Amino acid sequence: MKKKVDQQQREQLRRCRTEYAQLKARLREVGFICEGSLVERWMPCGKPNCACASDRARWHGPYFQLSWKEKGKTVSRRLAPEHATLYRQWVANRQHLQALIQKMHQVSRKARRHLLNAAPSTKVTAKAGDIASSSR
Repeated sequence: MKKKVDQQQREQLRRCRTEYAQLKARLREVGFICEGSLVERWMPCGKPNCACASDRARWHGPYFQLSWKEKGKTVSRRLAPEHATLYRQWVANRQHLQALIQKMHQVSRKARRHLLNAAPSTKVTAKAGDIASSSR
């Protein structure tokens, strides 16, 4: 019975290692990242005789605004449309990176549960990429 449990735990750890390695490989695909958010705005110009003053459908734009936190304060910059396209991708890359890291945390927690549930007499050897052998 104990051998079967040990074998199941080794198999679960192997699956965790495989899944974690796949996630690490996907990290290489992430391009430049940018914190913050990008919004598209349409605005009235403020001139009383302009068509935008009386008709919201005729507001000027789009204007692109990138906002992020810097030293606890919100910083915003207007971007040219071609830069907005680039930054939109960078923001999406950051979101993808965060999702990958969250999945890596989940897999690590699952591996930890399998290790902690192992019998005290069971010796589990660390593999490359495990916490014990990783360097910062």
